[in-house]
Amino acid sequence: MALSVHKVTVKSSSMGWKTLSSTIIITISKIQMAPHTRLREFLNLQNIFRELLLAFVERSKQRPKQLIFYRDGVSEGQFKQVLEQEIHEIEKAWTALYNEKPKITFVVVQKRHHTRLFPSKPKDRQYADKSGNIRAGTVVDNNICHPTEFDFFLCGHAGAKGTSRPTHYHVLRDDNKFTADAL
Repeated sequence: MALSVHKVTVKSSSMGWKTLSSTIIITISKIQMAPHTRLREFLNLQNIFRELLLAFVERSKQRPKQLIFYRDGVSEGQFKQVLEQEIHEIEKAWTALYNEKPKITFVVVQKRHHTRLFPSKPKDRQYADKSGNIRAGTVVDNNICHPTEFDFFLCGHAGAKGTSRPTHYHVLRDDNKFTADAL
């Protein structure tokens, strides 16, 4: 397995978010997947995550304060399995290193769905881009979302032609108490 660690510095925030002095992004370039399963299960997830935590500490000279995971490749019928297995493995790795329970925000990202968003005023550039799609950065976190679960839609990019497909985010666990806008 190859790990790469990148340091990203953000100097200002024009959106009113908290300014970050630095953030560490850790990428896994090769992961061994469990064969013959519908849910892409990671083999040895506890060991993989332990290595990522150690790489983070080595690079940043501090331990992480919170964990934020964006996970794709999971259908709604597999949410319970992810909560019970993957998050449990992550907690075990954290607890083995720090002897405490981690603050985890775990978000499943889905692009394969049939929801499309349309601007309420297609001719008004405040609501629509020049191709008539909703503007990039539009977040919808009410009305069409689940009534009791934390989910939202985000159109992360402009559509060149036709209708943009927003990404659907399902927050399975949020110990960090984020809002849809903050995520």
